[in-house]
Amino acid sequence: MKKIRNKIIVILIMALISVLFMLGMAFDSDMKGQYLEHIDYQVNVDSYGNMKVVETWDINVLNTNTLVRNFNLDSNKFGNITNVEIVDLQTGKKLENIYEEMYHLPVGQYYALQIDSKTFEIAFGVGMDSSFGNRKFQISYVVEDVVADYKDCQEIYWQFLAQGQNSISAKKVTGKLTLPESVSNLDNLLIWGHGQLNGKIEKINNSQVAFEMDNLSAGAMFEIRVVTKDKMFEVAYNKIRQYKYLESILLEEGVWSDIANRNAQDARYFLVFLIIIYVAFIIRIIVKIVKLLKINKQGNNEVQIKYFRDIPRENTATPAEATYLYKFDKKKLDTGKVQSDAVSATILDLCYKRKITLRVDDNEKVYIKINSEGNDLSKDEAEIYKMLKELSTNQEEFEITKLNDYANKKYQKYSNIINNFVNAARNSLYNLNLINKSEEKLYASCLNAKTKIFWFGYISLFLIILFLVEHIPIIANRLICSGGTILLNAGVELIIIVAPILIASMCYWKLQEKLASNIAVLTKEGKEEKAKWVGLSNYMKEYSLLDEKDVLSLAVWEKYLIYATAFGIADKAIEQMKAKYPEVFVTEKWDDNNMRENYPVIYFAVNPTHNSRISYHCSISDLGHGVSRAYNTSRAQIIAHSSSGGSGGGGGFSGGGGGRRRPVAGMGGR
Repeated sequence: MKKIRNKIIVILIMALISVLFMLGMAFDSDMKGQYLEHIDYQVNVDSYGNMKVVETWDINVLNTNTLVRNFNLDSNKFGNITNVEIVDLQTGKKLENIYEEMYHLPVGQYYALQIDSKTFEIAFGVGMDSSFGNRKFQISYVVEDVVADYKDCQEIYWQFLAQGQNSISAKKVTGKLTLPESVSNLDNLLIWGHGQLNGKIEKINNSQVAFEMDNLSAGAMFEIRVVTKDKMFEVAYNKIRQYKYLESILLEEGVWSDIANRNAQDARYFLVFLIIIYVAFIIRIIVKIVKLLKINKQGNNEVQIKYFRDIPRENTATPAEATYLYKFDKKKLDTGKVQSDAVSATILDLCYKRKITLRVDDNEKVYIKINSEGNDLSKDEAEIYKMLKELSTNQEEFEITKLNDYANKKYQKYSNIINNFVNAARNSLYNLNLINKSEEKLYASCLNAKTKIFWFGYISLFLIILFLVEHIPIIANRLICSGGTILLNAGVELIIIVAPILIASMCYWKLQEKLASNIAVLTKEGKEEKAKWVGLSNYMKEYSLLDEKDVLSLAVWEKYLIYATAFGIADKAIEQMKAKYPEVFVTEKWDDNNMRENYPVIYFAVNPTHNSRISYHCSISDLGHGVSRAYNTSRAQIIAHSSSGGSGGGGGFSGGGGGRRRPVAGMGGR
């Protein structure tokens, strides 16, 4: 009950955040724009080739003072624009023509002027500098000499909106063009539309053409071309062409039609490609779900061995492999969690193999000396040996603190060495089929499933609430004014596309969360070896309490100390050895050179110089401290030297800047 209540509270909070977010955007005082609910063109062409156009605007206006309608002037295509009138359809009043260009116009006034050699501009005031609302206007004008006369046809080619010059989007565009008389045969009337591929143009009868388009994007081109084989226009002399042009028109339109068809076909191919990718992704998730359902819980049973006396894979196992497997708990171990014990144990193993010599002085300082070449070493041990060899100068003895200096100066190189060291041990366990790499990745993914469910679930819920709030009329209209009509269906389309993927992913993640405990990352052999390492650890920690008939030799304890270090229990193992071999801790024992030569690891670990202390001190701890300090130093240096940011020193363009400029041909506001 408490969980349900908490979820309800979260949903309510998210709903409130969504509403406040959308209200903040929608009622942003700096946001401005316009969009047309509907624009209708009623076009009548008279017998002299002049075209009267009546544009009816049903427009939503946000924080805009003046609306603008521009025309690109081209004397070769048409003549003057005259008889401009604007009517406010909500009041029924005609606007007053002031015959003077102004950037901002008072409400009820307009001008219609040629403002330069290339632009004719109609602008009228709406007075909505800091408000939002719907307005309806009717703009009428006459364009002279729009008809071109050829020997075999007559043509009306009119661009209502130029490419890239229309800053207002429109939810609906409709229009009708009426000729001065009917063609004798419907086949003698040829029509084309250019612009967005969703536009339609059709013949209503022998004298009328209708066109329409949904969701006209801001910046999109919109034009029609009407050709009559019948001669019905008496055009001006400058519009008469003394050549045939119909075949060229048909060829030109055919080429454009082919291009449009190819573009549409390419779009369909691309859509099919996206659908294939989409379906493949869904199928992949389903396959993953099926794979999860096949996980056998019994295969994840742990192997329990309380005590184990022998060293697993004694002749081939490395301390790093033992550390990794001993501490392994299904997920890939972080380098930092295993490196200190693994590196310390590896250094002891190199000492055991006589590759190096370890010594601790009266001040508890650990010294290392290189004895021989690092031949016949595993990949992980070779990484540590090469680093120690680099630190050595002419085989001279060096203090463990030099490792920290190295990590401080060559922090990235040191980090790479340690990573390579741990990765080599990890890869060896993969190759030995002790860890199932694919199952390890699956388990890591399962561990993140709960987090994914939480974030994706609440983000999805937030977006859904946001989408619902976005479609509240007063908010939707204000947002579309600024963002265009693309916002009308974008949310619905996005939900339709994303929902199946999201639902399938959520099901998969939920199943991952439920079945994570059933995934067996370690193979059967891996479980057995891990159990043996754990059993060996228990055996070393409790050796003195066990009723052992056979007394372990110092040679065995020599190896035990290496793996006790790998498991982080070296001090406990030494206590157990001391209980069984007290003579080893007698000072006189260390006067025997044979002890130093035959048992270098024990000699280093229980050096008698520490016996005078109140509490016994383990030299291995000093070694581990030096190793751990070096790793922490390298990580700190890497973090300190990792930085990013923008200083203003140059580079690519940003999203800022901008300024105000006069609108160009098309429709817009200011």
